[in-house]
Amino acid sequence: MPRTFGPQFQDDGSVCFTVHAPACDRLSLQIEGEDAQEIPMSQKEPGVFTVSVNVPAGTKYWFRVPDGNPRPDPASRFQPEGVHRPSELIDPRTYVWGDHSWKGIPKAAMVVYELHIGTFTKEGTYTAAIDRLDELVELGVTAVELMPVAESAGRWNWGYDGTDFFAPRNSFGSPDELRHLIDVAHQKGLAMILDVVYNHFGAEGNYLHPFGGYVSPIHQTVWGDAPNFDGDGSEMMREYIVANAKYWIEEFHFDGLRLDATHCILDNSPRHIVGEIGDAFAAMQTKLGRELHLIAESNIYDAELLTSLDAGGYGFDAIWCDDFLHAVAAEIQPEQHMSDRRYQAGEDIDATLRRGYVFRGTIGGKRRRIPLEEDSTPADLSSLIFSIQNHDFVGNHPEGLRMHQITSHEAQRAAAALMLMLPSIPMLFMGEEFAADNPFYFFADFGDSHLRKAVEQGRRREHPQHDWSQVVSCLSPAAFRKSKIGPRAEGNQETWNWYRDLLSLRKRWQHAGLLKGENLTAGWDQLWRTGLVTYRNDSQSCFAVVRLHPQNEAAEASTVSFEGDILLEQGCQSLGSGQYVLNEYAVLIGEGTVRFEKP
Repeated sequence: MPRTFGPQFQDDGSVCFTVHAPACDRLSLQIEGEDAQEIPMSQKEPGVFTVSVNVPAGTKYWFRVPDGNPRPDPASRFQPEGVHRPSELIDPRTYVWGDHSWKGIPKAAMVVYELHIGTFTKEGTYTAAIDRLDELVELGVTAVELMPVAESAGRWNWGYDGTDFFAPRNSFGSPDELRHLIDVAHQKGLAMILDVVYNHFGAEGNYLHPFGGYVSPIHQTVWGDAPNFDGDGSEMMREYIVANAKYWIEEFHFDGLRLDATHCILDNSPRHIVGEIGDAFAAMQTKLGRELHLIAESNIYDAELLTSLDAGGYGFDAIWCDDFLHAVAAEIQPEQHMSDRRYQAGEDIDATLRRGYVFRGTIGGKRRRIPLEEDSTPADLSSLIFSIQNHDFVGNHPEGLRMHQITSHEAQRAAAALMLMLPSIPMLFMGEEFAADNPFYFFADFGDSHLRKAVEQGRRREHPQHDWSQVVSCLSPAAFRKSKIGPRAEGNQETWNWYRDLLSLRKRWQHAGLLKGENLTAGWDQLWRTGLVTYRNDSQSCFAVVRLHPQNEAAEASTVSFEGDILLEQGCQSLGSGQYVLNEYAVLIGEGTVRFEKP
């Protein structure tokens, strides 16, 4: 039988509290409030403590460990007062779902929109986010990806410092308010994906040590304790993580999970933990009968993640492949270097357009640049998630600047056109669609003074290429407050229209059967700093021509000839007779054929 993690409501009205605590010889349940009491727990098997009590939902409680200190539930469902305070008993049965007919979104139809609940709206809550869902539907988005919501220390956080993996963040609202957000999204036709962090525990508020078994005795990360996936007693922790993955899908109706930094999940077991998560997703897919998506952040191309379980792989549906983002950046802002990998203008964007990636590797194997001449076999673009901005790329800039602020509106629109006209899964970062002028900073709110100093120093050490002398502190209230994207009306309407039209055209080409890897020919002409994307099937053809270059370099005009219809354009000058001059950040998209005119 699978292990049980966290309190379970029983048919007789009681609640069975179960705690896995292999390091403890005794444990007691501490009930808070008017009926405060301490109840000894019994061991039904070594290291597993249980007790059944008649208490209502909303009850606050701790577990008292042998050293006498009360600690939150390792599988707490809610921390209403934060990571340092007691857990709250949540009854998941009380929410009445309205999404019974929801079957999900197929991968081919996914247009992902990444957002942070706390900065997506002025209020920064699950409930307030509902009011903006119609904007996303109108734009053409089909899936929303939430940055992590697991409870973490402080009043604000990106979410990657979670310590209570089962507890939705209290500052965003209650667990039922998160359920309601997902329920309404489904009723509007939007899939909901959750970013989860299984490679480390947050550096503040991790009270799992005295229970034993949760924290790795042999691995450590720069961000906090590593989970125990391969040490003594790791079987429990592996089941804990798989249970957590299932929890978000089954109890909250999420349509998928995005696993943060899979390449940083430290596990030397014969079967890596991501494989067990893949097994669980396959079983849930069969059980639930709706589209589920398991996504990996790999930062480079990892074919093993996308290989089916039957073929010995990990069974993921898609991976974040950052090569496209960084290859585009190497063309329009080469001085930024927002990765520890170095991307080269021309050849890297050419490799990405032709093959889908620049760097390749596996979770446990070597990761390196693969030249086109070594292997030109195209990856399955339909399983790669491409973006031109995401939380890391914007937030790791010391001033939290977005692409249009570093370059120009025209440069961003050109880059977006290249991304959206490829058969990969596109992902937008909140506010990108209307070129929000508000920055998106890295922000956190730790209480420990040593940790605060380490975070500040770490930011400067990680990105030494930037000037950090006049920036907003990532630990200040201003970093969080200024990162709220603001209303669409305050953004750039031309950019919003551009994204909407591109997404509409993308959908049209998909329905026509054109936007597929087998129909695609793509590449980059470094002389003209221009990408050419063409599709052809038995009955029709279409094209997208996109120019990208640094802001401070004037691009020499070039000429193309076409036969067919022009559907979208930017930075082009018509010469008549089927010819266009391509100027700076030119975009020319049409149905038919196109060719470059030799100078």
